[in-house]
Amino acid sequence: MKKTFKILSLVLALSLILAGCSGKSADKSSTDDVAPAVPEDEEITLKVTFFEAGFGRAWQEWLKEEFEAKHPNVTIELVGDANLVETITPMIESGVDAPDVFMTNGSGWEEWGPQGLVLDLTSLYEEVVPGTDMTLNEYITDVAKDKFFFDLGEELGGVKKYAVPWSAGPMSVVYNAKMFKEYGWEYPETWEEFEALCEEIKAAGIAPLTYPGKYPNYVRPFIRAWQLQDMGEEKFFGEFKNPTSPEIYNDPAILNAFSKFKSLFDNGWIMEGTTALDHTQVQMEFINNKVAMILNGYWLEQEMSEAWPEGYEIVMAPVPQAGKIDKPVAFMNMPDYMAIYGKTKHPEVAKEFLLFSLSPESCEMFAKLAGGLRPFKYDLGNVDVTDFTKSCQDVVGNSNYYQFTDASSNPLMFKTLGNDYLTQISTGEMTPEKAAEEFYKEAQTHYEQTKEDLGL
Repeated sequence: MKKTFKILSLVLALSLILAGCSGKSADKSSTDDVAPAVPEDEEITLKVTFFEAGFGRAWQEWLKEEFEAKHPNVTIELVGDANLVETITPMIESGVDAPDVFMTNGSGWEEWGPQGLVLDLTSLYEEVVPGTDMTLNEYITDVAKDKFFFDLGEELGGVKKYAVPWSAGPMSVVYNAKMFKEYGWEYPETWEEFEALCEEIKAAGIAPLTYPGKYPNYVRPFIRAWQLQDMGEEKFFGEFKNPTSPEIYNDPAILNAFSKFKSLFDNGWIMEGTTALDHTQVQMEFINNKVAMILNGYWLEQEMSEAWPEGYEIVMAPVPQAGKIDKPVAFMNMPDYMAIYGKTKHPEVAKEFLLFSLSPESCEMFAKLAGGLRPFKYDLGNVDVTDFTKSCQDVVGNSNYYQFTDASSNPLMFKTLGNDYLTQISTGEMTPEKAAEEFYKEAQTHYEQTKEDLGL
């Protein structure tokens, strides 16, 4: 974690105030300081609901089989739900069909934790992770702490942890390594070299770069990397992610990122037709050798598993070095998390299941069965995974790269990337200058409204 900052969400503020008024502790109902243990004198069914999408369900089936073998009196009831991102909220907030443990995408735990709707797992982070000599606090990577550690300050209870990471990995440039070898191209270290490479690829009659144009959030690794490189570490992790005024969102780095994005189109480096294509369509263009590089994530190979030709070679790479950061930068995407329902009848069994799911062996099986990565300190060296997955792991752990995330639980941060502005810039409907102006206005409104809501 590059820097720790004191943060306070709206729900945390309200829940702490309400707890004080009622004379009850805000966390007593959901915190248990006893180490998790599975009772052996009763039959227990633990309902585990998970977002069943690109990662499939093979890993969850493995967890079920292994955990039940270790604890014969426990039955894991697996429920896969392709719409869990939408359905989990009514489950948790109403209690109807609520699972004991859930694995999903998003940040609902940030609101539910202070309300007691998910368990406070702070004490779980002090437990030793199976198969290691490290506590969970030591086992989780520093970059993940930016998202999963809530530093509220001592007066508000210190650091709280309501969830654990499920999946996390890089979003960045993926290049066609087989094509690169055929043409003698090398992936660059610096942005200047990247620009020169794009010209070389274009001269060969191949489109240098693409992204899912209908979903400009895929440009996030470029936009955030450029902003970090322009602002520098202190400003990006300080004022940008934890603002004391909306003025940071009028920083020249905002306009510079929009301008740099436009230059990709102006220079003819973006594949023609990109803006009209969704993720599947543009990924097929990449698979069919119509374009040399694509902005995408660590899920790409698994998501398109049935489409890859024999002998394909793809590599995940960092965003080339530029500006105030002296290394290539690797943007970490970590939307997936695991949490425990606050009113589960089996909190200790649920905690034991979570710890079991975090072990190095479980992480290795996640890579092998789901093609996914996790933000923990484990090694894939002895695991039979694809070369692409190994390249993703390298981007995550290579000390020659600067790993970061834009995740923040500070409610005052204007987290919007500016997707609508990016779309209009890409189609020529808006200039970078106008986009930066509108972005700043939107950020001002967000900041003032949030302050009012918080009573600050």
